[in-house]
Amino acid sequence: MWAGTRRPTPPATTVHEIDFAGEVIVTTVTSSGSSTAVWLRSLTPSLRNLQTPIVGLDCEWRPNFTAGSSNLVATLQLCFSNQCLILQLQHMDSIPRILRDFLSDPSISFVGVGIMADVSKLFDDYDLQCGNPVDLDPLCWSYLGLDNRRSLGLKGYAKEILGLTMVKPRRVTLSNWESRVLSYAQIEYACIDACASYYLGCRLLSE
Repeated sequence: MWAGTRRPTPPATTVHEIDFAGEVIVTTVTSSGSSTAVWLRSLTPSLRNLQTPIVGLDCEWRPNFTAGSSNLVATLQLCFSNQCLILQLQHMDSIPRILRDFLSDPSISFVGVGIMADVSKLFDDYDLQCGNPVDLDPLCWSYLGLDNRRSLGLKGYAKEILGLTMVKPRRVTLSNWESRVLSYAQIEYACIDACASYYLGCRLLSE
């Protein structure tokens, strides 16, 4: 009896090369707890050699147009050097202890523009606590000599401070981040957001 054609199960982990700021960012997209652990363990030696370890952090979630409600965080992006990890949190087979320990490590500065909203949702949605979040907004205001304290956003700061152009099309910004298989445009967008945060953090925290 014909039972129809089964769709192949998408791989839990894929690796992509994203071009940004003249660098190739090796980007791992995963819903696997074990792959997450391997990626984090590979990062540890490099971070231990730094006096002030910096990691770019960003999150994405599916937009909700109903007032007073919000969807769960769908992806968590971490960036260090030319390495980026995109965790598909809603599809994870497990959240490894090493991820919880990594995020709560007070010796690591997790940087992002408006990062407190992201780390608050990570805690509310998944009980993931960030030990040392650093909001780049005040540092950017000081660097640029802005008195009105109005955020230019990650895209604006990347342009003004780093001379980098970021493309943030609404069709990607407002896309379905809960999809089991992210499109290349979503992967590129998520990677670049985390990487731009990392580059900004390195520039501002080292001066």
